Amino acid sequence: MVKREILERKLLQMEKSLAKVKSYRPLSYEEFVNHPVARDVVEYNLFIIINCMIDIVNHIVADDGLGEVDSLAEGFRILADYGYWTKSQLAVYTKMVAFRNMIAHQYTDISADVVYDALQHKLEDIATFKRQIMNKL
Repeated sequence: MVKREILERKLLQMEKSLAKVKSYRPLSYEEFVNHPVARDVVEYNLFIIINCMIDIVNHIVADDGLGEVDSLAEGFRILADYGYWTKSQLAVYTKMVAFRNMIAHQYTDISADVVYDALQHKLEDIATFKRQIMNKL
């Protein structure tokens, strides 16, 4: 059985990090790339948010005995099979995990364009994830 307090704690952390990210949304692209800490704050907090999402998913999969998680994105695939989200939403979450991996392991330098696009256009994906989880609790 899923421990609701664990999920609520992770969701609260996501909210805190999301608030920090959103505080940089009013910046123009030029302001964003020239700001001394904006990019770092946004990248780091998106990293935290995605880690929380991964933790939530893996917690649900493990506690409900839904399968074995062999990669960071695997839990999202498993929950898609159980109707938590659509295949198109799964693709979004899988891309988020790939973005997280790029930040964590610095596989490539992430362009400011990608980070700014996430800031301006991808935060709703996080809100959608939270709603989907809350609807299943």
